[in-house]
Amino acid sequence: MNRQIIDAIPEIVSRLSQNSIVDNNAFLGFDACIDYIIRIVREKKDNEVTSYFTESSQFGEFLINLNNKSCGVELQTKLSKIGGNMVITGNALGNLGIKTECVGTFGLPDILPVFRTMSPNCSLHTIADTISATALEFNNSKVIMFDPGPYNNLTWEGIKNILGIEKIKVLMSDKQMISFLNWSEIENSSQIWEGVLEEILPFILHDGPKPFFFSDFSDCSRKSDKEIQFALDLLARFRKYFRVILSLNQNEAALIGKAMNIREYTIDEEFMKELFRLANADVLVMHRTKDAIAFDGAVYEKCDTFFCEEPKILTGGGDNFNAGFCYSLFHDFNLLQSLIVANAVSGSYVKTGISPGVNDLKEFLQHFSTGSR
Repeated sequence: MNRQIIDAIPEIVSRLSQNSIVDNNAFLGFDACIDYIIRIVREKKDNEVTSYFTESSQFGEFLINLNNKSCGVELQTKLSKIGGNMVITGNALGNLGIKTECVGTFGLPDILPVFRTMSPNCSLHTIADTISATALEFNNSKVIMFDPGPYNNLTWEGIKNILGIEKIKVLMSDKQMISFLNWSEIENSSQIWEGVLEEILPFILHDGPKPFFFSDFSDCSRKSDKEIQFALDLLARFRKYFRVILSLNQNEAALIGKAMNIREYTIDEEFMKELFRLANADVLVMHRTKDAIAFDGAVYEKCDTFFCEEPKILTGGGDNFNAGFCYSLFHDFNLLQSLIVANAVSGSYVKTGISPGVNDLKEFLQHFSTGSR
């Protein structure tokens, strides 16, 4: 791990121990689902030892070799749990002590019991039936399969009819951060965002320091270039009220770059600066398996991850990264420190399968600052 990162950890831990952020609150929307974490069986031996496909390329080659043939594939469910970008991010923020209003598809007419396992710092408000997602996990990647179902029917009018516009105003008022996640999988996300821009924000935000607006578009491979461009235009409108942070994984950044006609770059910094110029964000972040990079218009930073060779879970790693970055915003960490904290929250989650609390986060960081592994 980079010496600069190791040297930065003691100050981060010290500030995490000293700074109180009990008065900070967040609002998150609008997805929620139940995740089924699956491993694909590759072979069962006579001694009853089961081996799994550990890399997605192995499974891909297996399927290619079966072209024009039929087969059976054994799936083993390792875990069922709360899922959805908003839910995992909100739960992780709650574990870190942030009071979070979560508006999502938790089930109708009542919130499903599985979501009651979320952090007690999360207050849940349901707006639609939930969905389920099957995550095929490998050691190096994951494939998430889902039927969007209720996501396709979610509209701004429907949200207002269930919650009431006055309640929405209350839920979004006096928040240091508002975050809209999973733009790509909710069919009418842009319409919902427009509704908030036109009917909520002008009536609840006042003069003073701008709060944060944090977004992760998620996998937008099924969205047209025009839809992606329109979503980025909406970010420009959010900047009237917020300091906007856009977080993307490598695939999402490439898709958005393509939609904005950005040529291919071989140097990360050049790509980030060009995407930043067009993305209508105050901070642009890209999180990857081995590192994370960010640019805020003045400073470019690159930070190694706390990579885990044998992950307990991958699904939700990016959401925990986002929660860590959001948590850093409340501490006024600089860009490198924010990336370190985000990577640590994600790394701890991937290693243990549980979103860390503040003490867990400090212990995880201290473990690496001493050179341990």
